[in-house]
Amino acid sequence: MIDHVKFGLYQSMDNMPFEQPGRLEEAARLIIGQAKTGCDLVQKGEYKKAVSIGGGMHHAKATSGEGFCLYNDVAFTARYLLETHKLERVMILDTDAHAGNGTCEYFYEEPRVLFIDLHQDPRTLYPGTGFAKDIGSGKGRGYTVNVPLPPNAGYDSYHRIFCEIVEPIAREFQPQIIIRNGGSDPHADDGLTDLGLPVRGFHMIGERVRNLCDEVCEGREIDLIASGYNKRVLPYAWLALLAGLAGWHIDVLEPQPATRKFARDPAYTETKMVEAELKSNLKPFWKCFQTHTPAPF
Repeated sequence: MIDHVKFGLYQSMDNMPFEQPGRLEEAARLIIGQAKTGCDLVQKGEYKKAVSIGGGMHHAKATSGEGFCLYNDVAFTARYLLETHKLERVMILDTDAHAGNGTCEYFYEEPRVLFIDLHQDPRTLYPGTGFAKDIGSGKGRGYTVNVPLPPNAGYDSYHRIFCEIVEPIAREFQPQIIIRNGGSDPHADDGLTDLGLPVRGFHMIGERVRNLCDEVCEGREIDLIASGYNKRVLPYAWLALLAGLAGWHIDVLEPQPATRKFARDPAYTETKMVEAELKSNLKPFWKCFQTHTPAPF
């Protein structure tokens, strides 16, 4: 199940198993197994979507673990779909607050994989990678799309990036399946990050991913859901995300009274500047940015 993942687990000190590591490596292999099963179920036509709870280990690299991640199930999923199921176009959408540096390295020169990564500005958060100028290399140039969101970026910022960046490129690329990973850490009250997404923003992400999948790949999607460092927030955000993805019409409220930071998106103007930079960088590679008329500022 981990034939695409090399060993050398503990080269990064942040995932060194001090004291009693328990069965972490076995759990990491089970996460890979979940992803593999999800791919098989979707590709055999038994289900349109599969969700791997605890997946999305996007920091792990080909030769080492990193950032709480031992094996990269996101990268495994894409390569398994390419190599075993013979797909030609796979899209990965990373909505975790941290840049998916491991996943990015796997596919930086790969034109069969469109990697779009929405994350907090790497100047302000681990792992310090994923700038707007980093768009792939060689034959993969233009197929890596890093969206470094400013701190406090909230609902309006995410909505705009989906409308102006994620969806136009996906429509042009026409993936045969979408892999999404990420959990609750873009929430405004997360313990490790500084973004500003409210719970309803997670429902919006799930809903837009569902609609995009219906439009470009007959609804096929693998969802690898993990992350989130506020235990009070995590179940609400995860439920909202999955409700949007599944098309459930339920209201998921904030786990505590909404603060003023949810009333407006203080980073919206900065997000529009990031959007403009991305379009400038990607214009040579995507027709949608050569003819696309942006939404008004």
